[in-house]
Amino acid sequence: MKIKHQLRALYLLEAVSGFGLAQVIWVVLLAGRGFSLAQIGLAEGFFHLVSFFCEVPSGMAADLFGRKRTLAAGMAVRALACLAMIASRGIGGVCLAMGLSALSYNLLSGTREAITYDSLLQANRAGDYERVAGRMGVLFRASAMGCSVCAGAALALGWRLAYLTDLFAALTGLVLALGLTEPPCGQKASAALREFRARLRRHVADTGSFLRCNPAAVEKMLLDGACGCCAYFGGQLLQQRLMELGLPGGLLGPALAVMGLAGMAGSALASRVGGRFGRVAVACAAGIGCSLALAGAPVLSLALTAGAAATFWDGLLEVKMTARLNRDFPSDRRATLVSVQSMAYSLAMLPVSPLAGALCDRFGYSGGMAALGLGLLSLVAAGLVLTGIRNRTQ
Repeated sequence: MKIKHQLRALYLLEAVSGFGLAQVIWVVLLAGRGFSLAQIGLAEGFFHLVSFFCEVPSGMAADLFGRKRTLAAGMAVRALACLAMIASRGIGGVCLAMGLSALSYNLLSGTREAITYDSLLQANRAGDYERVAGRMGVLFRASAMGCSVCAGAALALGWRLAYLTDLFAALTGLVLALGLTEPPCGQKASAALREFRARLRRHVADTGSFLRCNPAAVEKMLLDGACGCCAYFGGQLLQQRLMELGLPGGLLGPALAVMGLAGMAGSALASRVGGRFGRVAVACAAGIGCSLALAGAPVLSLALTAGAAATFWDGLLEVKMTARLNRDFPSDRRATLVSVQSMAYSLAMLPVSPLAGALCDRFGYSGGMAALGLGLLSLVAAGLVLTGIRNRTQ
């Protein structure tokens, strides 16, 4: 394997994965089609319901059948999701598209991290993973930021053409995925299909054993899921909140680009932030919670600044958390365990997205965002208390 060629292809795939002209403003697009915030929250909840059930099986597919094939399948399903949204007429069609989008997300998440880490491992460069992951995070967010800058154009084009653009991006990602090289562990896993049932049972048992024997890893996954959930949905709600506070529609793209730049800065600085991981993780979680609570303020400049701060802390935590967990994951179960990490995110989203949407309908965007931020801060505080109690009793 030529590691430079492999990394170049993975960087391009990450940039394409972050591209989503309609995806960055999907809440605004659905609201413009006449859907209520409760319906939008329901659609988001359905996304994470599908993701909850498909996350781990998709990770197992990557470990058992190969990461390259799984990435290609993920991009193909993303293209189908765009077609489903273009054809949708009501909330049922929207939920179908969201379900396909969730499956695509499941097939990609965990698989990209696994193929990247194992490619570096084969080249005896596993120590470079945090730096490579930081670059990938920057590329992903830069691509999303580019779409954010074009948010005004997406609104002018209309939701159908916006999703058609995303369809072409998904097809480009499919071509890139097919051009990757499978690391040795993936090649080994995709063979001997006659033994699939026995290998699957052994794979499930080994994964369960790892989780039981590593409670600290499970706690990290849960914290990461809660933080990612609040940061993502808070950012989606903030789009409409900024316009509610008087931001012209034509400036929505630049405003979202500012938040994207903040996320890129967090990802880029992650490899330079030292100190004990636990303290860094708690600081990031508290930063996200405080920022979201402040983003509900009735002042446009403060809401935008707080939203950017939340994105910064989320970008920093994402890279640090993924790098820390990948050091502990065995190669033959890496994609599955990263999928378990993503499942924690979906588990948090199941109650949060419809509840936050309902709170926004009832109390406005300010109340919904404040609830997200304060809820996350309460969770972090409770976790610190429980950790202190557990340490004193051991």
